[in-house]
Order: sequence, then C-alpha cells, then structure tokens
Amino acid sequence: MTTIGKESTTSMLTTIKSSTTTVEPGSTTTQAVCTVSSQSSWSQTATTVFGSPTGASGSTLSLLNTPIGMYYDEPNNTLIVTEYGNKRILQISLNNSPSVGTVIAGGNGAGCNMNQFTTNIGVGLDSSGQLYVSDAGCNRVIRFPSNSTPTTSGTLFGNISDSQDLCINPSTGDLYVVSYVNNAVYKFVNGNGPPVVAAGGNGYGNALNQLAGPNSVYYDYLYTHSLYVTDNDNHRVMKYPSDSTRAINGTAVAGGKGAGSGANQFNRPRTILVDSQGTLYISDGDNNRVQRWLQNATNGTTIIGGDKAGTSSNQLKFPETILFDRFGNLLVSDRYNNRIQSFKITTC
Repeated sequence: MTTIGKESTTSMLTTIKSSTTTVEPGSTTTQAVCTVSSQSSWSQTATTVFGSPTGASGSTLSLLNTPIGMYYDEPNNTLIVTEYGNKRILQISLNNSPSVGTVIAGGNGAGCNMNQFTTNIGVGLDSSGQLYVSDAGCNRVIRFPSNSTPTTSGTLFGNISDSQDLCINPSTGDLYVVSYVNNAVYKFVNGNGPPVVAAGGNGYGNALNQLAGPNSVYYDYLYTHSLYVTDNDNHRVMKYPSDSTRAINGTAVAGGKGAGSGANQFNRPRTILVDSQGTLYISDGDNNRVQRWLQNATNGTTIIGGDKAGTSSNQLKFPETILFDRFGNLLVSDRYNNRIQSFKITTC
C-alpha cells in the first residue's frame, strides 16, 4: 500500500543560535540570528524563496511539483527538497534566492531502479554528507554519495514497507523511518541494520502503544532527547523516550481529539519541530496552518495561516515540512502551491 495522499515530511534536526548577525538570504540586509522560543513571532506574510509565488507547478529547475520533504543544511544555508511530482531531489541555495535548483538524485522518471523514485518523501543527510531518501512506492530507503547527480545510482539502505518520513540523530547516527502501513517507526541503530521497532508496531489503533497511519518522525537530540511522531489517522502527536521500543507506551502531547479545526485538534498533522523550551511546532495539513503547542498544554495556538487554502502570501495549501533556518525564519513546503515559503521571524 502506497499512501500518496498521506505522505510524511522530513525536518532538519537543528538549533538556532543567538547573538550574532549575518546577511539575510536573497538580500544585503543583515538579520539577527535568533533562538526560537515560545515567545517568538513571525510575519504573517511570506516570501517565496523557491517555486512559483502563484502556485504554478513545473519541471524546470526554477519550479517545483508537489514538494513534500525538506532538509536544511545549515552550514551551507541550502535546502534539499523531495519533489513527488518530478520524482527528483533538488538542492536549493538560500544565499541568493530565488535561485535555480540543482538535481542531486532522481529526475529519471518513475521507477524502482536505483536512480529513480516512485514516491520520494523523506530526505536527510548524515555526518559525512551522504543523502538518504525514503521511497514509499518501492518500500525502501536509498543512500546516495555526497557528490550525487541525476546519473548516480544509489544503494539500498533498507527495505521498509510504505516508507514515509525519515530523520537522523546526528549525535549517534541512528536513523528513524516511518512505515505508514505497518503503523510503526523503525530505528537503524548507529545507521546500521537490521531495523528495530522504536514506536508502535502493535497494530492500527489509538492505544498509547499503537499508531494509526503515522507519517513523520522527529528526534530532538538537543533539548528533550525524545522521539516525536505525527499519528496521522489519530490526528495527534506522540512522544517517546530516547530508548523507546515496541513495548513502550507513548504520550499523546498534542491533539487526539478527532479531526477538526479547533485549538485542541488537528486535521492530518504533518511535521514536528521542537524549540529550546520544548515547545512543539506542528504543520496541520488540511487546516492550512502551523500550530504552536506549549509543554503540557491542552490547546495549540495558530502562528501561521489558518485561513482557507489559497495562493496569497498569507495563505497555505496543505503545508508539509516546516523548518527553522539559521536566522529563526520559518520555512514551509507548501505542497499544493508548489512553493517554499519563508515567514520572517519578527520577535526572538
């Protein structure tokens, strides 16, 4: 089973440091580098840093077609984006955005050859710069060398049924991959197989040891040292300890009140971020918004979007991955608008 409509997203495990200034992407203006906290705020209108501001799709190197996963390479201030529609992985510089992307994997049509994808979703880099891509339609994770190009064939890293999002813990090399159809998160310890179940894997359901169509995973190695999973069909976010296994119950830390647009609800939660205070940030796909959820809170707060779907600079149309860049700006892969939006941080 390949879940085209319920793909997950990939987020960079990152920290935002404070007390320095540097040049803002695409301009000569300096911008303070902020530490994101529960008091931070962002502009409600975005700048399109890649793709068409009007939502047009395309296959040229300046356009996107259904962007889903993103990884932020902080040292180089670049984005790596999975494009479901174009079956390719694009590398995008934010230093002179809007820019032309570079294809670093795929782009050779749909297929399960080692230089192709069918449903490319998750993406990440390890400490040596190797590229990992989850391909749900081929039930696999592929690894590419750091100098990968469209002609490069990857190597099979692991077989995971209906593989969705992935993330890498840079402090250990552990790689986590979500399986939508198995209702589980798998862990490759130190980046090696065979994989073990780190969360779920006890059938489809809403018990605390179960997941129901999970789609994204985030390991917070900086602050809470915990594993977070968006549990799509339960419309909730689950939290697990760092040593979690199949036998361990998770904690529902956000949502779980059924599908809806209330402050205590989600409608297909997508990606998770965690700030220096343990606050959660969650992209809420069908509600076209980004929610902030304080620790132990019963309700979230909308910080971006929340209006009906649209192409205006203050609107989203199924936000997938959310990331903080090194300035604290909030980057969003705006899936059905075929663009990457940047909401500038206004209060650190």
